[in-house]
Amino acid sequence: MNFSPDLFHVVLVEPGESLNIGSVARLMSNLGFANLHLVAPPRYDRARAIITACWGEHLLDTAIMHANLSDALADMQDVVAFSARAGKNRAPPIDLIPWAEQTLRQPKKTALLFGPEDTGLLQHHIELARASISIPSRSENRSFNLSNAVLLALYELSRNQLDFETISDVDSTPSTGRQHEQADILTTELAELSGFYNEATSAGLKSLMKNMTRRMQPNAREMNILLGLLGSAVGRIKRNS
Repeated sequence: MNFSPDLFHVVLVEPGESLNIGSVARLMSNLGFANLHLVAPPRYDRARAIITACWGEHLLDTAIMHANLSDALADMQDVVAFSARAGKNRAPPIDLIPWAEQTLRQPKKTALLFGPEDTGLLQHHIELARASISIPSRSENRSFNLSNAVLLALYELSRNQLDFETISDVDSTPSTGRQHEQADILTTELAELSGFYNEATSAGLKSLMKNMTRRMQPNAREMNILLGLLGSAVGRIKRNS
């Protein structure tokens, strides 16, 4: 199968500058990507975005607006966050080039998350992603302009136009963001009912638990089994309490 840019969705989380949104629309049009999502932009001005869109105006017209990030990710089969930040409760970032090569061999409906210009993606954004992707740079300055970061990511995907490998496993349908959100709710409820979570439980542990299934990359069938198990456990505890 040939490279398909339609599988990739650029998700700008709370972008603050409309000129940057226009620049992203332009470069997406340059490289053949069409799926642009804007999550709660605080000051979006389409007229200002048009200034830098330059033949990418149609992407501003078709951009999907979301009130929150969970809604934007509900139907995605994979989610990656572009961030170089590291932390105790985060998996180490994956370099851009090997990530792109692997991704092009395993086609999925994939959300590419990019954070606000002033802060980048925050912890509560990153914990909704399977992995963090790092764009190589000098250690003295790891921060890229928003549109430049999107350009580097999409260029790396589009220049490596590898054939997708045929997946014959009938159970290989990827899990979705909605399934992971349901698992978050049930896991939290089970942890609270069982006493695993208490007043002393750190936010870091809760964040790690929330991100764990995403990093494991279960398929849709496996997620349904997990949801059934969690739901059964929660129901039994409630009946016996």
